[in-house]
Amino acid sequence: MKRIVLAVLISMPILSHAQLLKGFIQGAKGVEVGYLYSPTGDPMENVEGNVTVAANGSFTINPSISTNWQDVSILIGDNLFGVHLVKGKTVQMFIKKTPKGYDIKFAGNDVDLNYFVNRNIQAFDMMKYSSSDPSELKPNAAYRSLLDSEYKKTVGMLKTIKNKDMRDYYAKLTDAQHRWMKIRLVMDKAFDDKTDYKQDAEYQDLLKGIDINDDISFRSALSITATLDQVKSELKGSNEAFCYELMKVIDEKVTNPKVRRLMVRILCADYFSYGDCSGDIKSFLSKVESFAGKDSDLVEPYKQIALSKEKTKSGAIAPDITLNTVDGKQIQLKSLLNGKLTYIDVWATWCGPCCKEIPHLEKLVEKFKENDKIQFISISTDENVDSWKAKLTKDKPQWAQYILTPENNKKFCDDWGITGIPRFIMIDSKGQIFSANASRPSDEKTAETIVEQTK
Repeated sequence: MKRIVLAVLISMPILSHAQLLKGFIQGAKGVEVGYLYSPTGDPMENVEGNVTVAANGSFTINPSISTNWQDVSILIGDNLFGVHLVKGKTVQMFIKKTPKGYDIKFAGNDVDLNYFVNRNIQAFDMMKYSSSDPSELKPNAAYRSLLDSEYKKTVGMLKTIKNKDMRDYYAKLTDAQHRWMKIRLVMDKAFDDKTDYKQDAEYQDLLKGIDINDDISFRSALSITATLDQVKSELKGSNEAFCYELMKVIDEKVTNPKVRRLMVRILCADYFSYGDCSGDIKSFLSKVESFAGKDSDLVEPYKQIALSKEKTKSGAIAPDITLNTVDGKQIQLKSLLNGKLTYIDVWATWCGPCCKEIPHLEKLVEKFKENDKIQFISISTDENVDSWKAKLTKDKPQWAQYILTPENNKKFCDDWGITGIPRFIMIDSKGQIFSANASRPSDEKTAETIVEQTK
């Protein structure tokens, strides 16, 4: 189910407990099936679940949805599909595994919309334009070409939608999704080229005319990009200056309550998940809770994180945790420190950004292999131990690898205030925290910091 969360789902809200989807899978015994949808259309507020498949391949999905209709992503193994569910109606989905992939057929209500939504969700699946395995990444230009091809195919299917209002809605949504994915690819290229995407002429052109408060912009993530672009402060250090300026932009520009709630979520993440919390955490927490107003429930989860951040400031003793080795043995993190500067990579096999950092981490390990004052450790948060072992077998990393049990993963993340990965940590030779949110391997500052701290 972790892979499906990475998919950008653009959907419409809906209240129904009817049997909305009846499915049947042929030729894929034992495959994992799951679903994902956003009740509000917020691309960061998703509901997900696993589906039990009967011995004969049949399954049902009855998501709790709250108006007239809802688009839902269905994950079968590593393959993403889409369905259009309507209150009080049943859709039938027939899936057949073939040597070339899966054949999908629909029956029942709104067949035309189901075929289109399936194409739409597949066309704008984020993982189609990236890979969690760096060795499988394609050139940015290849992804651009693929995106344009998928967009044209999707636009070509619009004419099959019988209802004009629905056809017009999906035409606007498809254009917005295409635009946002192009922006994403511009950002990816800038990351690879180590340039500032905000200075890119195409990026600036793509932003023109975006209505931050428009519902389609909200659902397609364009509202996020257009709002953040108006913040001139940099994301650095505690991110305090950035977050306070973002509050001002939200107050001045955002009138759509759903967009405001989404941006409050972004605001909290930028400070607590991506900042180093070197500022006055308690003061910021108080101000952001007041700013959030009726959306203050989004701030509540960060109160525990704020406490964790206070405990993991530079100079504090690093919290200990039990780790598991590849052969299943247990070992304490504290026992691994050995009086060395320790650079810890917190990652998972399903995390694309994590895997994208691995080649850069490999270069760091190679660069400092003769320096006995620094060591590198990777700690996986994978729930699927077999996937983790398979990745290690394939990559053959030349530095220590450990994994957390689900219980220890929760404790570890609570102790360090981790809400997202990748996360990098530096512990000094005395077992004290040097940085609870260290720079990434791809950042040139990381090597410079290691050199400075191991003189």
